[in-house]
Amino acid sequence: MSDSAQAGGLKKLKSAKLLEIMIVLIIIVIAAIVLYNLFAGKDSGEDTASDYGTQLESNLERVLSGIEGAGTVSVMISFSDDGERVIAMETTTLEDGTVVTAPALVGGEVVVLEEKKPEISGVLIVAEGAGSLSVRFNLLSAAASVLDIDQSLIKVYTKG
Repeated sequence: MSDSAQAGGLKKLKSAKLLEIMIVLIIIVIAAIVLYNLFAGKDSGEDTASDYGTQLESNLERVLSGIEGAGTVSVMISFSDDGERVIAMETTTLEDGTVVTAPALVGGEVVVLEEKKPEISGVLIVAEGAGSLSVRFNLLSAAASVLDIDQSLIKVYTKG
C-alpha cells in the first residue's frame, strides 16, 4: 500500500471519528437543553411545589372550617422537598460502541413516567375553636387523614 493510500484511509478514519464525536456532542447538548427546560423552566400548565402547597393549604382550610365548632381556620404546610419527576430515558449505542442516554421525547415533549408530590414535613393549624379538646382532636384527625401523614407532624393551636 502506498503512502498516499494510507494517508487517504487515515483521513477517512479521522473524518468518521470526528463525525461520531460531533453527533454525540449534539445529542448531549440537546439532552442538556431538555433537562434544563424540564427542571428549571416549568411548563405553563404545571404546578410548582409552591403552587401545590398554596392550593393544599386553601383546600384544607375550607374543609377544616366545616368541622363543627372549628370556626375560622388557618393552615400552613411545610415541605421537606420539591417533589420529583421521573422521566423516561432512551439509550442508544453508536457504531463505535459508545452508549448515549437521553430523555425520551414524544412530539417534542419529555415523557414523564411518574410525578411525586412534595413530602410534607409539618402542618400548623390555627382555629378559633381549637380551645375545645374535641374540636382540637377532630382538626388533628381530619388533617392527618386528608394529608395521609402521621399526627405527630401536625400542631393545632387556638386562634387569638
